[in-house]
Amino acid sequence: MCTNDPCLDPTAAVATICDLAARPATLDGKVITLLDISKVKSTELLDRLEVLLRERARPKVILRRRKPTFASPAPDALLEQIVRESDAVIEALAH
Repeated sequence: MCTNDPCLDPTAAVATICDLAARPATLDGKVITLLDISKVKSTELLDRLEVLLRERARPKVILRRRKPTFASPAPDALLEQIVRESDAVIEALAH
């Protein structure tokens, strides 16, 4: 995957381009947060992803966090917590 490709910000009122976050070279020894956005089946998707991460990487720890609702952006306090405690974040979107 090319990390230089822009993405669209889904929280913007008008479509705006934003840059992707830098990716770590490896997930070995990293604190990974799996963020459930509260959509149907997103927990199941993250459950499977957690199994795969444990099989294929050597993360220091995998944390699970959940947004209160998919209809709104994550609360600032949750985002701040994730930034403080995580080296990498994976957000699940499923239905």
